[in-house]
Amino acid sequence: MLKRYKKSYLVINIILILLLIFTCINLWALKNTGYWFLIATIAIPTAILIGIYGYEGKSRRFKYELSFYVFIYTIGFLIMTYSLGLIFGFTGNVYKLNLTNLVNNIIPYVMLILVTEVLRYEIIRKGDGSTLAYILIVIILTNIDLSLFRDTYDLSNGDGQIKYICVIAIPSLFKNVILMYYTKLGGVYPSLIYRFLLDLKLVIVPIFPNFGLYFECIINTALPVLMMFLIHFNLKKFEDENENINIKESKKYKLVVIIIMLSIVIFVNILVSCTLKYGMIAIGSNSMVPEFARGDAIIYEKVNASTNLEIGQIIIFKKDNKTVVHRLIQIVDVGNNEYIYYTKGDANDNPDGYPIERKNIIGVCKFKIKYIGFPSVVLGELIHR
Repeated sequence: MLKRYKKSYLVINIILILLLIFTCINLWALKNTGYWFLIATIAIPTAILIGIYGYEGKSRRFKYELSFYVFIYTIGFLIMTYSLGLIFGFTGNVYKLNLTNLVNNIIPYVMLILVTEVLRYEIIRKGDGSTLAYILIVIILTNIDLSLFRDTYDLSNGDGQIKYICVIAIPSLFKNVILMYYTKLGGVYPSLIYRFLLDLKLVIVPIFPNFGLYFECIINTALPVLMMFLIHFNLKKFEDENENINIKESKKYKLVVIIIMLSIVIFVNILVSCTLKYGMIAIGSNSMVPEFARGDAIIYEKVNASTNLEIGQIIIFKKDNKTVVHRLIQIVDVGNNEYIYYTKGDANDNPDGYPIERKNIIGVCKFKIKYIGFPSVVLGELIHR
């Protein structure tokens, strides 16, 4: 029996070493960043391992408990980081939420996540006890992340290299170590939940908090590590105190769900009310098509006395107790450092035809989020009928 296990460890480690060499060659020589190429890179050795040793589908002891804690803490992590974005500001995503992005990026990225997590799970199950196998798979999957985002940064200069290391390399290494822990305890599901919530936002969510290079590196490494220790503490406490109780039957389950829901409500309320630097508003008409349409939502930055407004910007202002979102087309100096502003909807034939005073301008449009404003628009129309 011992010989058989030693033989399997040997085969697994040989496969992983070959895979490591190939991912390193691709990262620095081939430089292929395509989704399907990376999917094949992971899927082929995964299929070989499953073909030789079969699929290890046995459920882990903490499958449901860990999945719950990972989901809750990851949602909490997202709420915290995006709440900080209300203070530090946001940056836009290069990907747009449309059919092209779905086909070219979202679906392939989902498949890449699936095959990498299946490989991670198989290595943990089949190479249980092999420290070398664990180290190899962490480096391999970090190389996959590095390859995937290689074209995002200009690696020909020092600035691009530092950003690449801080934003991609270091967080990816920590992420893969953490996911090893989750997979070992709970199987593939906790890791999939973690990655679907955190990684997929890179190609789905239209805005990201703009923390700056080094603060972003700290947040994307330190907070997930802290989250892992909190989950470990909760699992240990849950096991000690509730040995025969299902996670859904515990008081902590209900309490945490309530806290998360309240946090989401508070975050949305702060964003909508523009209590801090940024606000959000739903678009109720098609006057700005094709820039955005009815049912879209925009994130805007509040203006103050020192804000420099320019022709071409999309501004949010009050007119007859209504909030209007139109493009600024003319600025008139009326003396004494006072200005009046004229706007026009992109889809309208004529300008709005009325002057806007500075005091009535609320903010400047920064980002748009498609479709999510529909519930607010419909509800508002029902109320005002």
